[in-house]
Order: sequence, then C-alpha cells, then structure tokens
Amino acid sequence: MIKKQLIVLSMSLFIGMTTFAQKNEVKAAEKALKKKNYPAALAAIKQAESLIGNADAKTKAKFYYVQGMALYADGKNATNNEKAADSFATLLDLEKNGSGTKYSATAGKVLNDIIISINNEALTDYKSAMASQDPEGYKRAAKGFYKVYKLSPTDTTTLFSSAYLLYFGKDYNASIDRFKKLQEIGYTGVSTIYKAINVVNDQEMIFGSKKQMDQSVRMKIARDAKVEVTKSKKNEIIKYLALNYVALGQNEKALEAIAEARKATPNDYDLIINEANIYYEMGDNTKYTQKIEEAIQIDPNNAELHYNVGTLSMDIDAVKAKQHLLKAIELKPDYSEAYGNLGNLILKELEPVQKEMDANAMNFDKYDQIKETKMFPILKECIPYLEKAYELKPSDSAKKQLNSIYENLDMDKRVE
Repeated sequence: MIKKQLIVLSMSLFIGMTTFAQKNEVKAAEKALKKKNYPAALAAIKQAESLIGNADAKTKAKFYYVQGMALYADGKNATNNEKAADSFATLLDLEKNGSGTKYSATAGKVLNDIIISINNEALTDYKSAMASQDPEGYKRAAKGFYKVYKLSPTDTTTLFSSAYLLYFGKDYNASIDRFKKLQEIGYTGVSTIYKAINVVNDQEMIFGSKKQMDQSVRMKIARDAKVEVTKSKKNEIIKYLALNYVALGQNEKALEAIAEARKATPNDYDLIINEANIYYEMGDNTKYTQKIEEAIQIDPNNAELHYNVGTLSMDIDAVKAKQHLLKAIELKPDYSEAYGNLGNLILKELEPVQKEMDANAMNFDKYDQIKETKMFPILKECIPYLEKAYELKPSDSAKKQLNSIYENLDMDKRVE
C-alpha cells in the first residue's frame, strides 16, 4: 500500500515538473520573441515541443502562437511560411474551442498575410509553368493553391485551381481526387461580381457587395455599375475528370462521367464536344462524327464543327463531306484548311478515272479521250479551292501540288 502511494506521488511530482518545464520554455521563447530574437525563440520552443502534449489549453495556445510568430519572423523567412501557417491554424482551432481569444486577432492577421504570400507564389509558379509548359512547375503551383485551400477551406476556388493544374502537371490520379472532392462539397464556381468604373482614372473597380458598389455610385466615386454572374464550372469539372481518365487510359470511366452529367443536361454543348473528343482520342471516328453532328444541331453556325465532320467524312461519304466543307467556307471565308480539303476531296474523284486510263494505256485515242473528258474537268474544278488555300496559307506542298495540276492541264501558269 505504501509502495502504491509512493508511485502515485512520484507520478504527480513528474507531471508537476513537466508542466513547470513546459511553461519555463514557452516563457523563455516568448521573451526572445519580444526581443525579435527569432532563432532563440525557436530554440526555446523546440525544447518545449516534446512536452506540450500534456499542457493545458492556454499554454498550448501560447506555444503555437510563439512558434508561429518565431517561424514567420516578421515575414523575413518565407521558407518557414507554411510551418508558421500550420502553427497559427492550430492556435485558432484551440482558441475557437474554448481556450480564449488572446492571440486570435494577431495570429489571424499574420495567417492571412501568409495565405496571400503562398497564393502569390503559386500564381508566379503557374505563370512560369505556362511560359515553359513545365509539368513540374504546374505541380508546384497546384501544391501552393492546395495549401491555400487547406489553410482557408472556404476558398474553394483554390481547390479547383489545384485540381486543374495537377492535370497539366500530369499527376492525373491526384487531379481526379481533387475534382471528386469539388463534386462532394457541391462546388459550382458560380459567383456574383460587382463592378463599376472609377470616375477619376477610368479603371475598373471590384466591390465586395452590391451595397458597396451602389454607395460608390451615389457618392459619384464610380459610374457604370454592373453585376456579373460567373458561369458554372460543373461541366468543366466533369470535362477534366474525363480528360484525366483518358490520360490514364480509362476511356470507359471518362465516358461514364460525361454520361452521368448529360442525364441532367442532355443538350449541353460543352459536354457533347468533350464526349466527341474522347471518342476521337479512342480512334473511334464514327462515334466522333456522330457527336460532332449532334453538336452542330445546337451550334449550326460553327465553322470548325462543319470542317471536322467534312474532313472525317472524306473517305466515307463524299457528298456529306462536300456539304460540310462548303458550309465551313460559307461561315468562315478565310478557312484555308477547308478550301484545301475541299480541293483534295474533288481530286479523290480521279481515282476511278486513273484506273480507267491505266487500263487503256496502249489505246492512245481512248486514253486521250478519257483524259480530256474526265480527268481535265476534275482538275479544273479543284483549282480554285487549292489556289485559295495557298493564297490564305502558302506552303511548299501546296505550291508543288498546284504546279503539278497546271502541268497536267498543259497550262503555262506556275506558282513561283
């Protein structure tokens, strides 16, 4: 019985000594922090780190505050910003859950500065990656934006940015996970933007609320106020989920993602185009063409869609191909590729004529008759389209093709 009492007494003494040591180290760190001796503050706080688990809530709050401020070092040590942010986030959780609000205001302000700094660094990484098309740069930017999201979970735009950039960083599985997270939290990306023009410098101003915007207009600080609602990113999330699956060779999953989205919006143009592109990646030109034709029903004046259908139909249905290529030219008179493909489509009519000429190679009269009545009309028909294609976008191959046609027609004309 005496032994048990001694053990209990020893444990109580140990806990008391531990608590005393914790408070001493934290107090020493706090003194060093006040003197802006950040290395000393960090050294002292490190001594308390292994003991802080048993500390009371107020001591823990002070520990994480001092740790965060020492790591932040008045913003002079950016390499420690993420660690400092983690300390402040822990502190704010502690004070929110009942340990008071002694440090929250200061820590919250510094944490906000750190979040802005991390966000700006991520933006710099993104711009650099855009310039160099470096996957590692995209991943660094994605990591920064995700850190901003973790520190400020209400800023779901940064989670979207992270998921999006991971796709370009070729980290497809991580990108899928984050896009799925966006779906789970119901992210749409829809927001209302309040804008007006500054009457002094004619620069656009963005306001936090309609009330602020209206007040600025009433005070004649701003003019031409307008409210804009951004487009939903729901379909874009599905698009990039699908693209990630395609990159991983999981085409069926990609099509499943789009099929699920189309249940709600069956005539969504972007979804149809994305579905078509997946079939194109899979090499299924028939399905691709079907989907593009479906998209044309929604957007009949899209020259590129008509061009795509026309081009892919050249070997399958010449009548359809010609119809769509002519429509593409009608909608976009400077569409060089459409003129070129239309000219080549007409040239395809030479294939049976050439076989007939080959079969009559020794019958000179018959050969010349076929050439005159069948080959020449086809060559003459294609010339205006091929010439227009060359005029809009000159190339050596187009020049060589035109000169060959002129020569076959015994024309003196040549492209130099």
